[in-house]
Amino acid sequence: MQTTPKSWSTIVTLTTQITQDTSHEEFSFEEVGILTRTQNALYIRYTEHQQNLETPVTFKISQIDDVLLHRHNDFTDMQLHFVPNKTFQTQYVTSQGNIPIAVRTDSFVNQITADHPYGQLAITYSLLNNDSIIGTYALNLSIAKAN
Repeated sequence: MQTTPKSWSTIVTLTTQITQDTSHEEFSFEEVGILTRTQNALYIRYTEHQQNLETPVTFKISQIDDVLLHRHNDFTDMQLHFVPNKTFQTQYVTSQGNIPIAVRTDSFVNQITADHPYGQLAITYSLLNNDSIIGTYALNLSIAKAN
């Protein structure tokens, strides 16, 4: 019987669209990452490279409809929790101080699970501060086998 490894390399492609007031930005990354399967979750870890800044990123997929995103570097630290039609309170930690925000998941489509670790994750969410929308975001994550 062949066993599946607990960790292996993968190709991570992430596109994020950000709308704040009237401005719109889009960022795309393709990075080599590591998939780690545990008994309770699938972890996708990689480092984004943008404007001479390295940002370690972790996605934790606990269930088909429960995802945590953690991004941190020398200047910021943020953990976002996504569950369809739910809002979670969190802190956006910056070198200037902490900003309380809420994360509202507006749409959620996930094909990635511990049993099926390749595919797409698409989340549209809003960040709020005192019930006012700071911005809306569309995150599209694609996980593919590394060669």
